[in-house]
Amino acid sequence: MKPIYKFLSMAMLFVAVTLASCEGEKDLVVIEGNLPIKTETLYMVGDATPAGWNIDAPTAFTPSQEDPLVFSYEGPLNTGELKCPLKTGNWGGVFVMPVNNGCKISKSGIDDTTFSLMPTGNPDNKWKVEDAGTYKLVFDLRNWTVSATYISE
Repeated sequence: MKPIYKFLSMAMLFVAVTLASCEGEKDLVVIEGNLPIKTETLYMVGDATPAGWNIDAPTAFTPSQEDPLVFSYEGPLNTGELKCPLKTGNWGGVFVMPVNNGCKISKSGIDDTTFSLMPTGNPDNKWKVEDAGTYKLVFDLRNWTVSATYISE
């Protein structure tokens, strides 16, 4: 047998074996809903926060011991706006924001417990704190939910 025919025979055998081994891998897996947001940090900026609009040194959330994708903050909030970058020092980065701009945080809690993840802040949705005071904010990046509890003035 000529070398070229040997090569072609081997190549065809390789293709046949490769295609046969992929037979069981044709099932399509569809993931519904949002995937967890994998990050080790979450911050907040805005005139409602202690750090103001300082993207280089924003107010940090603390990850939970039980679930590192649940972040909380307990402390003062002013009246005003806030949004949550995943990293410091970059206005063009990824932000956790309310689904609807102006979502209210007040003594009675938060208007909407869902949020969205927006690259480069477009649209530039923000939460609006209506009542100044001490709050506990909890962001669950696994389930894409947020809660706000008013603690005191």
